[in-house]
Amino acid sequence: MSRESESDSDPESDGGAVVEPGETATDDGVLDRVQESDALSLGGFVIGVLVFPWLLVDGLGIVADLIDIRIGGYVGLPDLVLIFGIAVIGFNLLLGYTELLSFGHAAFFGSAAYAAAIFSGVVSDPIVMIGVGTLVAIVISWPIGFVSIRRSGVYFAVLTLTFGQMLYFYALGPGAWLTNGDNGYSDIEVGELFTVFELDEAVIDIGFLEAYTWMYVLVAACAIFALWFGYRIISSPYGLIFKALGENEERVSFVGLNVFRYKHMAFIISAGYAGAAGALFVIHETYIHPTTGLYWITSGDFVIMTVLGGTGSLIGPVFGALIFEYVSNVISGVSLPVIGSIGSLWRIVLGAVFIAIVWVFPQGVWGAVWSGLRRVSNGLNGGDEQ
Repeated sequence: MSRESESDSDPESDGGAVVEPGETATDDGVLDRVQESDALSLGGFVIGVLVFPWLLVDGLGIVADLIDIRIGGYVGLPDLVLIFGIAVIGFNLLLGYTELLSFGHAAFFGSAAYAAAIFSGVVSDPIVMIGVGTLVAIVISWPIGFVSIRRSGVYFAVLTLTFGQMLYFYALGPGAWLTNGDNGYSDIEVGELFTVFELDEAVIDIGFLEAYTWMYVLVAACAIFALWFGYRIISSPYGLIFKALGENEERVSFVGLNVFRYKHMAFIISAGYAGAAGALFVIHETYIHPTTGLYWITSGDFVIMTVLGGTGSLIGPVFGALIFEYVSNVISGVSLPVIGSIGSLWRIVLGAVFIAIVWVFPQGVWGAVWSGLRRVSNGLNGGDEQ
């Protein structure tokens, strides 16, 4: 037998993994399934935002009437879920793909909120306010990321936390002339959407559809765009480099790519998402306080939401935002027969939920949902689970 025929029949090695003849070192099936999951997530999300307010407010309200426990949402809660969903979609691009854990994203969320609030005194158009907030977050993130990304692991996390706290204390003290300090900033003018619709005006003037306001339409449109933009990034060659950085950045540097530049860009994109969310938050609340927007707990909340929903998936963190906001805004007001009012103990409830989900579903809520859907699909098709 010739040497050429032997080389054709023997398995090949890619430097560690054995590759059978006719296969490649890259598991295209896994990549295809990941992209398929993200594409289905995008389509399902568009459909989901159409029914989300009814399910959260009216649907759960019907259940609450049956069990005599107030578990239904309220008008405005769907807006908050999607606003924080936008923030954690961007945060997940940093944590879930490049595996950079930031504890300073409140700096971009809060700075954008203050920028949008202050600028509203000049131009009160909500679209312009969102653009200004996003731009400010991107500008601030450039120097913070430039310094922080030069360190990795816990040092990176601590550096981002430090910068975030610096802005928090500046807003409370020296910058009080601009932010109104501990009194919070409430001198906010939010104009009409497209100069036609008031943001708190109902789109459909029907009692059981009162949660569909123009504010929700604005937030939902921004959330859909944010998810689509994230999908385009992850599906592009640029996004593949983000994934590669999370797996092994040394190999990325070995092929001649500038690791620092790509990590820096991931940081800036993620900050832009947080900035858009911060601007939407101040439009929704018409009030911002340093503790609400800039404190490190807000950064920690982003981490909790992302892990709850599932890192490494586009839509997963949105599920985490839903769980977090539902517990903090609805469950906190529940009064149980024996325990009594939950009230300020809602973080204990959230901690219990967090532990349960991480213990049972390490990949988060969306990871569990997607795995279940695949099992059902394989069962219906009579195939083996992959």
